Amino acid sequence: MTASNQLRWIIGSVLLLLVFLAHFIIRDDYLKDQASKQTERIEVYRTALNATLSRHDYLPVVLSQNDALFDMAYNDPNTASKTLESIRSASQADFVFILRPDGMTIASSNWQDAKNSFVGNNYGFRPYFTQARQQGNGTFFGIGATTSIPGYFVSSRYPDSGPVKAVTVVKVNSSSLDKNWNSGDEDVFVSDKNGVIVLSSNTDWRYKTLAMLSDAQRLEIKEQQQFGKESLPLLERNYDSHNSSLVTIQGTRYLETTADMGKMDWKMHYLAPYSVVRDQLVSFWSKAIILGLIGLAALLLIRMINARNALLDSQGESTKLRELNQSLEHEIIERKQVESALRKAEIDLRRTSKLTAMGQLSASITHELGQPLAAMRTYIASMRQSNASQLQDKTLDKLTALVERMISITQQLRYFARSGDKEVRRIDLLDIIDGALNITQPAIQENEVTLELKHPKQPVYVIAGSVRMEQVLVNLIRNALDAMRDNTEGSPRRLLILLEENEYHAVLTVEDSGTGLSEEAITLLYEPFYSTKPSGVGMGLGLAISANIIAEIEGNIRAENKPEGGARFIVTLNRQKSA
Repeated sequence: MTASNQLRWIIGSVLLLLVFLAHFIIRDDYLKDQASKQTERIEVYRTALNATLSRHDYLPVVLSQNDALFDMAYNDPNTASKTLESIRSASQADFVFILRPDGMTIASSNWQDAKNSFVGNNYGFRPYFTQARQQGNGTFFGIGATTSIPGYFVSSRYPDSGPVKAVTVVKVNSSSLDKNWNSGDEDVFVSDKNGVIVLSSNTDWRYKTLAMLSDAQRLEIKEQQQFGKESLPLLERNYDSHNSSLVTIQGTRYLETTADMGKMDWKMHYLAPYSVVRDQLVSFWSKAIILGLIGLAALLLIRMINARNALLDSQGESTKLRELNQSLEHEIIERKQVESALRKAEIDLRRTSKLTAMGQLSASITHELGQPLAAMRTYIASMRQSNASQLQDKTLDKLTALVERMISITQQLRYFARSGDKEVRRIDLLDIIDGALNITQPAIQENEVTLELKHPKQPVYVIAGSVRMEQVLVNLIRNALDAMRDNTEGSPRRLLILLEENEYHAVLTVEDSGTGLSEEAITLLYEPFYSTKPSGVGMGLGLAISANIIAEIEGNIRAENKPEGGARFIVTLNRQKSA
């Protein structure tokens, strides 16, 4: 290595080290700035939650001053319950109820709820009851033992001195405590003294623990029935070994800020995605690189200018001008030649595209009309062999329907000529299944295939074209029948058509018991003119057309092999709810 190369290597290493140091210094500055912002944000959340929790703290204390209410609760509990219902409505609390010194409920605002009324239930095991008896007031968070509704409880004893005669309790539904926490780019949750998450903007984290619970903790929670039937699993999270404010929860990295709530030993956790800091770093280095490139370009430009000036100084002005003119003339000639070649290539490309489109259109017509024509041939053969006029009438009806379908297909094939003809409407997939089976039933019977049909009883609506959707299902059924033709003798031939739905999607599945698909077939299955069938059988357009139809209505279609053998095609569409 020469001295100059060694010097360059040293300078490059030093610059690289400086870049790394600068990166970590800048990252720490961004982390500090983000932590400062989070401290302000968590204070807003903490203040708002404390205000919400304290909003009804006065109510049990005020009620405990009403001697007439407690006399009524013992002597006329129904009237007392009516009074509590009025108080609950005016205070916007969720439940108000009165317990005897033994924990038995004698009056409640929900006394008319035959299923979930608190009246007659003993809540002496709840901490809010024991705290009120011993300390005068109590607070508690837990899932309702009767209603299974989580909430915040606040209680007060009656009277405030002397023997305890009753305990007043007010419950606030927890949904009103964290209802405004879903802000998208941040996560907020509150953990109790045992590390159990009681409130959270992410519902998946609720009632998970931040650390393993001891046997004593689980026993206490069970005796208090604090979280009902919740199993209290451990939340998957790991802290950064170099920065304790960085935590990874379920695979996502966050910057965490915590604050004590000041109530019930609760702690609030505020999480912002680490991507906020990462994006700032990317933005900084992008700007730095751009500025560096601009500087480098400026240096190169200066060097080029200096070189050009030196060249001009070493040559006569006339010679330089003649060379420049010649160079320009050659450039103009070359540019004209390139433009002429481009125009010719453009004309050739247009001609080739038109020929390709014509080929695809004719092949599509052959493919799509072939299926109804085959079905018509089967129906005509059946009608010739039968003399029953009623059967002939039914067959003629089916033939008429197939002719109408052929007309619709020829109209729909304008899809290859222009993209504007995409009529869609609200259709029932059950009707699509019936229409497709009407076309393919002869082929199913001819191939001795056992058909299994599963679908909901109620309509399943999507937004699509009825003829196109029927075309998709016919293609899938035809492919399944072709796949089972090579089954060995004695091997079952089963065709399953399954329709399922969830809140957002309708899922249509077609399964066969054939030999399945190769990896190459799964990759190229939706390419036009690709086919796994023997030469002369099919043109490789069915699935390509089907994929385009499904893509137009924002759905998707995919193929896979079943573990037990055979192929499965799954069509997923956006579901439309019933009117």
